[in-house]
Amino acid sequence: MSLGAELTVVLAALAFVWPFVGAVLVAALAAPRSREYAIWVAGIGCALALAVFLFPVSEAAAAGWDDDPVQRAGRVMLAFGLLLMVLESPVLPDRLLRSLPHVSTALAGLACVAPDPAVGLGILVIELGWGVFVFTRPAGQAMTGWSLIRTGAVGVFLVLCGLTLPQDTLVAGLTMACGLVVLTGLAPFGQFGREDNDVFLLLPLAATTLLLAMRLRVHGGGAFAMALVAAGLLSVWLTGCVGRLSGRRMFRTFPLALGFMAVGIQADVAALLFLCGWCLAGGGRLERGWAVRALACFPPGAPFVGCLLLLSMLPDWSWSIAVLTVAGLLLVVVRGLPERVPLHLVWPDEAAGQLACVVLAGMGFLVPLAMMLGAF
Repeated sequence: MSLGAELTVVLAALAFVWPFVGAVLVAALAAPRSREYAIWVAGIGCALALAVFLFPVSEAAAAGWDDDPVQRAGRVMLAFGLLLMVLESPVLPDRLLRSLPHVSTALAGLACVAPDPAVGLGILVIELGWGVFVFTRPAGQAMTGWSLIRTGAVGVFLVLCGLTLPQDTLVAGLTMACGLVVLTGLAPFGQFGREDNDVFLLLPLAATTLLLAMRLRVHGGGAFAMALVAAGLLSVWLTGCVGRLSGRRMFRTFPLALGFMAVGIQADVAALLFLCGWCLAGGGRLERGWAVRALACFPPGAPFVGCLLLLSMLPDWSWSIAVLTVAGLLLVVVRGLPERVPLHLVWPDEAAGQLACVVLAGMGFLVPLAMMLGAF
């Protein structure tokens, strides 16, 4: 192996190990200093993820699919999602709780590069179990932990059952798709975001599930794709129909619904753009205008460009689905947005919102450009 190939392997290994190192560092420090160091740790993780994307491991050393640029870009989104979570979080006195975003992101990254999707699901189970342990340590949080473990365990069980069935069959595809939808917490099939700190666990978990769905298409076949599109379309329409107040929790999973539809029709670049919006705004408070605009796929962010790519490919897949999707998107824009959020673009005051807006707009420009240049 040449020196350059060895350096890329070391860089990739460092990118996966670094969040664990950050978790130990953040947990070891005193609470007043922990947030400052957590920001630095998350920022270095973003730089490492970008370096791995730009200088990937060569095919001779990669584990087959790891040279997929969409998967590498997805791990960049996870790194920036961690940075936004840290920026938006106050100083937390509980050591394990403030280290949980770093541990969850680290395990999510490992699940993405697992050579077998079943191994990746096993890593997600470890992530879920650790998160439930952290959440249920304080008194009175047992119901929160039970809700998380119940939903996650059902989703993982269904996906594993589908993997044991013959490839490209109706039952296998439907079972795996249902499991992924439940594991992600896609409204109304799963339960998501009951507590403010749930996002520490569920944001990287849902993002990784969307990336794993791209790898499971080979086993699920046409039934898998149809089920993902149907689940995403149903979630879009329900998000728009429930209105402003009762649909606030459902509104958070709106980019995930479109992302599943994109995976179903093999529009992976569009799914990547929806994933960008989810990672950067999925943990944001809905009272903040930039988070709402990103989740609603407003221009000029990456999710808006993902909508354009998705709608450009849907007519080739199904004209009726394309029309229903456009109608659902319009319904969400009209009814799903909170009343007090202005429709015009406003530059946010907080550092987290400014970073999110820059990255969202940048990805909306760079990803299609890279697609035209043949990078995807």
